[in-house]
Amino acid sequence: MADHATRRRAAAARADTLLTWALGLYQAALALALLCLTCALWPEPAEAGSGWKPAASVWGHAFTLHDDARLMLLVLCIGALGSFVHSATSFTSYVGNRRLQHSWAAWYALRPLIGAALALICHFALRGGLLAGTTTAQQVSVFGAAAVAGLTGMFSKQAADKLREVFDTLFRTASGQGDDARSDKLESNLPVTRLMIERRRISAIELPEAGEAGVELKRLHAMLGGAVTRVPVLRADGSVRCVIHQSLIYKFLADLGMNPSPEGHPTIDSATLADFLAAPGMDALVSGSLAWVGEHALLSDAKARMEETPHCQDVFVTAHGLNTEPVLGWLTDAEVRVAAMT
Repeated sequence: MADHATRRRAAAARADTLLTWALGLYQAALALALLCLTCALWPEPAEAGSGWKPAASVWGHAFTLHDDARLMLLVLCIGALGSFVHSATSFTSYVGNRRLQHSWAAWYALRPLIGAALALICHFALRGGLLAGTTTAQQVSVFGAAAVAGLTGMFSKQAADKLREVFDTLFRTASGQGDDARSDKLESNLPVTRLMIERRRISAIELPEAGEAGVELKRLHAMLGGAVTRVPVLRADGSVRCVIHQSLIYKFLADLGMNPSPEGHPTIDSATLADFLAAPGMDALVSGSLAWVGEHALLSDAKARMEETPHCQDVFVTAHGLNTEPVLGWLTDAEVRVAAMT
């Protein structure tokens, strides 16, 4: 079992490395392609001094482009470039901090496309609303259009918020209608995999062959402190045995120190996890208050399972929501209640 767990961790590490390289190469190739397209599509003045040359050459292929079509293609390319700046900055930060996660791969892959589409929408809004309707492409400042497109792609959230503000003003609905009347908003219906702590990132104790008796309580105590207030204990097959909370460890150790035990009984230095679980009511408290959901469950499902389990503060994600299956992820009570709030 230990060898299997080691191989699984090694496979996960290789997958992380491949993902990092794939996303890095994708972003580098995309940036180079967009830069080349921008240079190729940039309009050149006609020989007569008025208008733009209709011809464009992209990677050796000649095209004839209408002025408006050229401007829209430029906006798309530069909007995608602006999004690339945002996504590449985020990517390098997370890789540098070793916190890149598989679940964000789609975000990095689609981010430039989102920026390009949003830049084009903003371009249409500006051309159709803030500028005169009869303004031609040649009368528009190419540098100004490029700057707006790049900034829209780079700060797409702010641009989307501004467009939403304009749309809400134009198409305002009465209060208490639409999304305001829904009780199942998006936050409560995100998949649990979006928020859970993945197995490879969980600081847990894995039971040795000796079981609970082979885990010194001092080792558990050393893992607790600061932001870490609870530690899961996993069996050799990766399933959850229990979750040890800092307050319970402190209470148990304090009881040992205040009530000297007869010779042969555990002391603070010799106590094991088995001794801790043997305390009256302790095993039921640390193992009977756990909940499980399947990997395709929603945050609202995790919240429901937590609320129907007495004293539950931990929800574990497994393939089918069974407590005998290896853990895929972990959700604490604070995360579930905030994210699934309706």
